[in-house]
Amino acid sequence: MVTKHKIMNINQLINHATLAPSGHNTQPWKFSADGNIVRIYPDFQRSLPVVDPDNHALYISLGCALENLVISAKQDGLTSSVDYFPEGESEECIRVTLADENTQKEQELFKAIPVRQSNRSMYDERKISSADVDKLLQANVSDSVSVKTFDTEEKEAEPVIKLVKEASRIQFSDRQFVEELISWIRFSKNEVQAKRDGLSAKVMGFPYIPRWLGRIILKTVAKPSGEAARAEKQIRSSSHLILFISKKNNKQHWADTGRAFQRTALRAASLGIAHAHLNMPCEVESVREKLSTHLGLSPDEQPLLLIRMGYAAEVPRSQRRPLDEVLVNGEGK
Repeated sequence: MVTKHKIMNINQLINHATLAPSGHNTQPWKFSADGNIVRIYPDFQRSLPVVDPDNHALYISLGCALENLVISAKQDGLTSSVDYFPEGESEECIRVTLADENTQKEQELFKAIPVRQSNRSMYDERKISSADVDKLLQANVSDSVSVKTFDTEEKEAEPVIKLVKEASRIQFSDRQFVEELISWIRFSKNEVQAKRDGLSAKVMGFPYIPRWLGRIILKTVAKPSGEAARAEKQIRSSSHLILFISKKNNKQHWADTGRAFQRTALRAASLGIAHAHLNMPCEVESVREKLSTHLGLSPDEQPLLLIRMGYAAEVPRSQRRPLDEVLVNGEGK
């Protein structure tokens, strides 16, 4: 059983869940609260059909939100029993059943939930200590996911950097990819305030401008060779690359990949380490196959998430939609 007081806190748990990262900050989730049960639903209206045609990144985002929820529940003294896409539900969902129990809190990870941010800026080239790299790797407790690290100053990173550049050139040569990206950029302050999702101009590192002007500038500036060079420069400014590999290619493993990444990102935030997605070689299927071959992965294993880590000043934060926009048919509405 869960006490009435703690049931009243479920909305706060869901609020913490919504602080999770997602591709282009699409926030592709909905939640319901029913007594001691929270359900997380995929919102396919917020999918990215060009960059994420099989929706694996969408399910990774659900896993990130799930991990925030579970960590926040621990902070309230609650255990979380997670059922992935159980049968008998009216809609596909991840079902979390909360119960009162004395549990070991993860204080540092919990405190990092509102602090963590995707930092797309250039980093300052400082190296992460080997002790802290070990802490990042130890944050992953999932048997469904393996993690590899690459020191950006070592030769082992060079093939990965080459594949990042190749995938970046492919993406920015694709008109549909560029259009999808533009559709999720909030160029003006009015767009940011109205939508509360996507990538704001400030987050992308340029001033607020009208959408029509932003489209022209992005299409003029975002050339394949230039974007590949910019990605390499970002990597060179970072300390390490971290690659998350799903051991099987299915929805539950995708969600577990999100959970593993979120724990790692929260640990990084607690250590003052910045992170950002650099996921191009995982998004372009032909390049992902090359990456798998290079790493000697089995046919079941999928490299799905590439993150750069290092040190940088805090940058503007992405917006989140209010709870009333993500809550459906439950006590939270």
